[in-house]
Amino acid sequence: MIAHEYDLGPPARKADLLALAVERPLTVDDLPEEDTYGRTELIDGSLYVTPGADSDHQLLVADVYDHLFARLPRDSGLRVVQGINVIFDKSTLVIPDVAVIDPRERGGLGVHPKAVALVVEVTSPSTRRRDLTIKRDLYQEWGVPLIVVDRKQGPAVSVHGKLPDWVGEISL
Repeated sequence: MIAHEYDLGPPARKADLLALAVERPLTVDDLPEEDTYGRTELIDGSLYVTPGADSDHQLLVADVYDHLFARLPRDSGLRVVQGINVIFDKSTLVIPDVAVIDPRERGGLGVHPKAVALVVEVTSPSTRRRDLTIKRDLYQEWGVPLIVVDRKQGPAVSVHGKLPDWVGEISL
């Protein structure tokens, strides 16, 4: 097949979203219903698009998910999920790698931070700075405990905020 026969151009919605981002701060309502071009987050109206994670990242996410799932009290009503939208307001939507949520508090595109018991961020070269600063600060403001798995440091696990007792020690 000849290259021009492929649809290599960005979807119209993506082009519209990027053009809109130049004009004004974005809102959650501006985002497409399905994210087809990477992980799309909004922080204070600024757009952050991150490519899909590599296999090392995904394996660490799976390890942390498995740990939390195994330790989660079955009568808690909580659920461990990967990649859920956490929506603070119209201008801020983040997607932690793993979250423990109260599914009864979900709605529409995601959950509010009040429904989140804890989040996990596994760093990648493209997300490390944001995970260790902006997103850490947001979770702290929201009172959501954060576990960071920093791949550049080993991986090393650090905790920000008070985790529920049932979590225990995470060793990777």
